[in-house]
Formats: sequence, C-alpha cells, structure tokens
Amino acid sequence: MERMVDEFKEIVGDQHFSSFLTLLKEIGPDARTHRISVVIASILRFAVNQLPPECEDGSIAQALLGLDEEPYLAHEQSDEHEMVFDLVDGLCSEANMMNERESTRGEVYSIAENVILEYAAWYNRPGEES
Repeated sequence: MERMVDEFKEIVGDQHFSSFLTLLKEIGPDARTHRISVVIASILRFAVNQLPPECEDGSIAQALLGLDEEPYLAHEQSDEHEMVFDLVDGLCSEANMMNERESTRGEVYSIAENVILEYAAWYNRPGEES
C-alpha cells in the first residue's frame, strides 16, 4: 500500500500530491462515499494524464492505464484492480479517512471499490453500459 502511494506521488509530483492530500483531509473524512469517490477518481484521472507513454510492468501507472483501457477489469479481481484498490486505501489512510465503511443496513463496503468503478466508467454517459 505504501509503495503504491509513493509511486503515485512520483507520478503527480510533490506539489500536486500535497494539494490532493490537503483536499482529501479537509473534505474526505465526513464526505459521503458516492461524492468522495468521484473526487478521488478525478485525482486518478489527473495522474493518468501525467504518465509517460511507456510504464513499467507491475507499476501503479500500468494498473491505472489498464483500468483506463479495459474498464471491465474494474469488475474483476485483476492485478490492476488490486493495485488501484491498495492505492486508494493508502490515500484514504493518509487523509485520515476510513476506506472500509458500513451502511445503515450493516453492509460493509469501501471507498476504493466505488473509486475504481467511477474511474473505469469516467467517459460513460448516463444510460450507457461500461
């Protein structure tokens, strides 16, 4: 998890990472999952635009590109899914947010799962299948 956060920081740069973390610390802990998920997905989208054309195998950069190019991987327990999940879990931890949450009906869910789905469906219009 820490490795994923460190790689992400290298991708976006220290200044952007610090700004993103400040934002998440300010609005994240009390945010509703469906709202903070879109914010974090947009941060991941920003990171993808910073990537070089070639990415190292097994890197968070490759995982982000994989989910971007093959959104169906967001619904599977793929390596890309697991890596991005760990990244979001790490970002939540750094921002003092609980990734794992419980609904009023007692169902356990996570911000990371919601972020991955938002990220993968970023360019879908309402009513379209991903």
